[in-house]
Amino acid sequence: MMNDLLTKINILSKNNNDNAVYDLVEEQLKHEANDIKLWLSLAIVIVEVPIVDYEKSIACIKKALDIDKDNVIALLILAYVYEHELGGIDDILLNKIESLHTDSAELNSMLKYVASWSYARHKKNDFLKEEILLKESINLYGGHVWNYKNLARLYLAQGRKSEAYFLIKKALSNIKIVYGKENYEYEPTDINEFINERLKGIHLTDSNVRLIQKMLNFEEA
Repeated sequence: MMNDLLTKINILSKNNNDNAVYDLVEEQLKHEANDIKLWLSLAIVIVEVPIVDYEKSIACIKKALDIDKDNVIALLILAYVYEHELGGIDDILLNKIESLHTDSAELNSMLKYVASWSYARHKKNDFLKEEILLKESINLYGGHVWNYKNLARLYLAQGRKSEAYFLIKKALSNIKIVYGKENYEYEPTDINEFINERLKGIHLTDSNVRLIQKMLNFEEA
């Protein structure tokens, strides 16, 4: 059933039948399903343009967390929605993220990166804590992009240009796919692709790549 539903949603999304996608997600929320992947797939498809329904996306993520309250991917996606779409992560979610530890160095790296968002200058304004978390994220797993880019941005603000330059070059070298420049298609419900773009940064749009490249001229982005 799950595969049939996601296949239908993917086809409708590619055909720009967004009202039908919305109706399917709304209908599914009325029912119970013990399938974390299903709920997270629905969460990412409904939070994206052109639907952009944060409330229902969060409702889907919380369905996943009802099944497994410590599911790291669900918590990372929830943090992303709150941070980038709703003004920031609250302290309850932040404490959950900061206290969680897994057997995966890569997942732990993403948890540190996500936690660092709350300490930026427009939030808790704790540069030292932000730097520590970003460095821990990089040390745990050196193959992502956004953690390097954010630490470079922090260093540029502090005038630490040589350190920032190294981080920017490393971030750029970690990019694996640039959308539009390569024949690469993914399904709108693809959780891994959402993570690759939004949390790892290893798959990016050309415009985001250019923003990072611009930092080599020692401009913050």
